[in-house]
Amino acid sequence: MPLCAIAYVSDAVDGIQASDIDQILAAAGSFNKVAGVTGVLMFDGHHFLQYFEGPDDGVNSVYQRVLNSRTHRNLRQLLHARIPARNFPRWTMASAAIEPEVLASIADGAWAGFVIEPPAADGRSVGFTRLLELWTGVHGELEPAALTLGS
Repeated sequence: MPLCAIAYVSDAVDGIQASDIDQILAAAGSFNKVAGVTGVLMFDGHHFLQYFEGPDDGVNSVYQRVLNSRTHRNLRQLLHARIPARNFPRWTMASAAIEPEVLASIADGAWAGFVIEPPAADGRSVGFTRLLELWTGVHGELEPAALTLGS
């Protein structure tokens, strides 16, 4: 079955609380499990950056929920493309609070594809490579046991 992935960044609505994030994660985890979608959600207190992957129909269903969500606005899709294999096969929706500078370095990086690449010719980091580094470390060990969440 062909797989695809989507990465996007968006602005959180004013007044969003930690309890709201917990509700988002619980709902996303349940829905994603049924849709066969896995991925990660990052939040810096003001912005979301999310990457999710799975079969076309599942990813499209999740993306429609994302587009209709009232917890964020100004969504900017970074990339929607085919992937050869899952990068986060066990996480229906893992999450992390990250520093704004780190989120910006991922979102503002070059997004040419969902592959690990050296920095772009203009010196910018590659967004997807930076995202994987954040979650997997510099050695590319996917989903270290100490960080594994979800099922």
